[in-house]
Parts: sequence; C-alpha cells; structure tokens
Amino acid sequence: MPTRTVLSEGNLAHPQVRALLQLHLEAMHENSPPGSVHALDTAALEATDITFVTAWDGEALMGCGALKEV
Repeated sequence: MPTRTVLSEGNLAHPQVRALLQLHLEAMHENSPPGSVHALDTAALEATDITFVTAWDGEALMGCGALKEV
C-alpha cells in the first residue's frame, strides 16, 4: 500500500525535526567554505517572517524547508 506524505507547518520542537536541523547545520559548517553557510538555526526559523514546514510519512520525518518573506 502506498504511503502518504503530509506537509505540516511548524514542528520546530519535535525531536526528529531538531535532530535533522542539527545534523544539517553541522554538515553545512563542516563542508562549506567559511562564511558560506546560509542555513538558519532553530531560533532564526522561529521568526515571524519565516514559514517553516515539515514533510511526514506517518511518524517518519521525510524532510523540511523554510521560506522567508522578503
């Protein structure tokens, strides 16, 4: 049976989301030239001009993304 991916706004406090964001930031700092990391940390993602979404397949986090209003 095919699974269903659901997009959800928010969820920054969810342990899976926090772990994915931490892994992403660590990898960006490890693999990018100094001054070239443009990923936002959790505090920055909570800003009112940021829309943060997560994609879930049941209980499994599939990914996340953010859009900044300019």
